[in-house]
This record gives sequence, structure tokens and C-alpha cells, in this order.
Amino acid sequence: MHASSPRQERWQQLKETNPLLRKVSALHGAYQESENPVVSSLRSVTSTVASWFDENETARVLRTTKILDPSFSMETFERELREYIVPEVVDAYLSADNDALKSWCSEAVRPPSFSFSTRDSHTETPAELDL
Repeated sequence: MHASSPRQERWQQLKETNPLLRKVSALHGAYQESENPVVSSLRSVTSTVASWFDENETARVLRTTKILDPSFSMETFERELREYIVPEVVDAYLSADNDALKSWCSEAVRPPSFSFSTRDSHTETPAELDL
């Protein structure tokens, strides 16, 4: 929620005016600020367990992608990678097809040390090519 949304403002007002929510908020603050070793250990355990349910990076990327393209399907994307993109890139790499590699690997995704130098594909194995 946006910080200035009406719902957020109503929730903040309710937390400030409701005696029960004020007490819970005060207890939460005391729990978070406590230096008691038992409470500190309990905080560590609860934060670890809570992190198991956090949204991971993959989920955030997938959610953002679906926001940008509602018709996006992970299964379709994986199938396209498996059947078309990866074979094309690997084939271009193994055959030292610089033009194809340039078209597939934009400058934004190439590491700075990446070089499309002309090589004799018969004298060097793909493992010897420096990326």
C-alpha cells in the first residue's frame, strides 16, 4: 500500500486510537527493542522462520513480469527457451557465428571482458574460447 493511501491513513488512525491496538503496538516495540538474551534468540528464530515465507527474487521477477505482460506464462517461456533460444545461441557459439551471437547477446547482457574476436573454429574447442 502507498503510504498516503486512504486505507493506510485509516489503519494508522485506528492503531493510534484503539486501546487494544496501542497496547499490542507497545508490546511489539518492547519485544523488538529488548536486549534480553532469550528474547533476542526468540527474535532470531522467528525472523528465520518468517524468511522462509518471504517472496524470493524469482517470485518478485515473475510477479513484475506478469504485471508488465499479463499474458506471460512461465511454461511458454521455458518451452521457447528450450526449443528455440538456447539451441540457437549454443549453435552460434559452437560455430563461432559472431553475427548471430551479436544479435542474441545484446551489449547490456555481455560481460565487459566478452569479445567477439574472429577465431578459427577448427583450431580451438569451445572450452578454449574466452567469454
